Amino acid sequence: MGGLMMGGALANGRCCLASSSTWVSVSAPMTGSMGSDYLQNACSGSNGFLQAVANLIGQCPANNAVLGMAYQNEAHSTSALNSAYVAAQSAFRSNVDAAMCSNNYSGLLSLYQAVYKLAGAVIPHKSSENDGVVEYQSCAGGLSTSKSGNNYADTFYVTGLNHDDTAFRNGDALIVNSQKPVKWFECLL
Repeated sequence: MGGLMMGGALANGRCCLASSSTWVSVSAPMTGSMGSDYLQNACSGSNGFLQAVANLIGQCPANNAVLGMAYQNEAHSTSALNSAYVAAQSAFRSNVDAAMCSNNYSGLLSLYQAVYKLAGAVIPHKSSENDGVVEYQSCAGGLSTSKSGNNYADTFYVTGLNHDDTAFRNGDALIVNSQKPVKWFECLL
C-alpha cells in the first residue's frame, strides 16, 4: 500500500523525490485490490455466512484503508478514487526504480501460506496472477513487462510469492530463484 500512497503523494505535489532517492516498490496495489471489494460485499450482508465470518474476525464494517483500496473502475470505487489511481499510476511509472510483484499466490512454506492460497482462490480477482491480495497487473502499475524477469537479479522482479512473503516475513526459498525476496533486495543495494 505504501507504493500507492507514494504515487498519490507525488501526483498531488505533497512531496518530491530527491535525485539521490531510489523508489523500491513491493506488492503495491496500484489499481486497488479485489480483496477490498470482496470484504465490502461480505460486510454488506449480501451473503449472511460471509458477513458472519467477517464480523467474527473483526473486519466489519470495513475500515477506511479497505474502503480506499476499492478496485479501480469497479462497483465500490468512485470517480474521485478512479482519478486518484490514474494520477498515482502515472507518478509510479515516472519515478519507480525497482519493483517486486507476484504472479503466483502459492508462495513459501509458512504459517500464512494456506491463508493466501485461500484468498487467491476465493477472492474474485481479475486474474489468476496474484499474490493472494494484489494482482500482478495492479502491482505492475502499467510498467512494461519487457523490463521484468523472474530472477532475483532482475530490478523489476516477478515472483511466485504471496503477499506475506513479499513483506520479507518468510525469508527466501532455497532453490527457486523466483522466490527470493531478501536476496532481490540485497542485490538492489
